[in-house]
Amino acid sequence: MELFPNRSTVRLKSYRDKYLFAETDEESVTQSRDGSTRNSYWTVEIVDEDCISLRSCYGKYLTASNKPSIPGMRARYLKVTQTRLGNPNPNYSTMTVDDSSVTGKWNSALQWLPLVTEVSSEVRLKTHYGNYLQSNKGPPPLGNMVTHDLPRKEGPMNKRISWKVELVEPPSVALTQSDSFKSRMTLYAKTFVSEMHKGKEKIKGSAKGRTLTFEFVSDFVKDEEHGGFSLLHARRHSILNI
Repeated sequence: MELFPNRSTVRLKSYRDKYLFAETDEESVTQSRDGSTRNSYWTVEIVDEDCISLRSCYGKYLTASNKPSIPGMRARYLKVTQTRLGNPNPNYSTMTVDDSSVTGKWNSALQWLPLVTEVSSEVRLKTHYGNYLQSNKGPPPLGNMVTHDLPRKEGPMNKRISWKVELVEPPSVALTQSDSFKSRMTLYAKTFVSEMHKGKEKIKGSAKGRTLTFEFVSDFVKDEEHGGFSLLHARRHSILNI
């Protein structure tokens, strides 16, 4: 476990020079060239002497799901996601057990077996089912997809399942919470705009009308005096002409 000290923070870099990336929807996992953002930081939790779990900046765990990334392809390109932990106490009656985004503390889908390659700083992360964490490339829908899959052949193809491990300084708690809050705001804004466009398609008549605007927060700062986060500044954006 030399490459994965317990409670350390790491980045995993694929052969495409892209980092394992926790998307802002707090569920998807992709690849990104931006290794400076906290979305590419993963906290190591040692499960036992052989296995580790990796926790994203959103407090969710890298998970080998049994869902296909590409509809109709059940045996290949299985989806890798972020999932939160359920309460490990089975007597806790309020635990949600039918939510696909919740998993038990010791669910094997959360656990990864690091296998060192011929390159000392590289590993292959293997599931309990024999699959490997795999970076992909190609036309859509492959693109920047990250999946878990069986190696299709030996040799150069194995570079898809090799990841370079980079130890980094952990982000501060305040900034991590701020990033999570801003990501939620961004998601809400995107949903709002999408719904407004749907509404615009239903509007008939003249193109004349008013411009709908809303305030989109561009940054937040930690409010030490009152707790939580405060608005640093905002920008007004025009969204639709209706």
